[in-house]
Amino acid sequence: MKVKAKSTNVIWALVFAISFPISVFYLSKYNIQTSLALLIIAVNAILFVVFTAKQLQSIKSLDEVQIRIQLEAVSIAFILSLLVVMTFGMLRLVKTFKFEKIDSLYIFAMLILFYIFGLVISTRKYR
Repeated sequence: MKVKAKSTNVIWALVFAISFPISVFYLSKYNIQTSLALLIIAVNAILFVVFTAKQLQSIKSLDEVQIRIQLEAVSIAFILSLLVVMTFGMLRLVKTFKFEKIDSLYIFAMLILFYIFGLVISTRKYR
């Protein structure tokens, strides 16, 4: 049962990971109707919620060490995310850096990388 739960999590993660960049590209490059744009945004939000729900369900089947690894990975990702959001926000206040042209969607991709980074660190610690 655990293998099936993990494989469906990977599938949902891949579906979202493929859908999100395509949607961002499409929304940023083409002038589309508001209703279609809202539909694209809603589909991505639903995919993310389903992936998150599946991920949270799979945590219930983990043992204590695996749960501790996941918690530490999320903690590391959260701290790094706060650091990036704080720094990025402060840099945007300084007009000479011209950070106002950089979209916050790039930060979203960094958050996922921070979780993976935290997972690598905490897995090495507990293995």
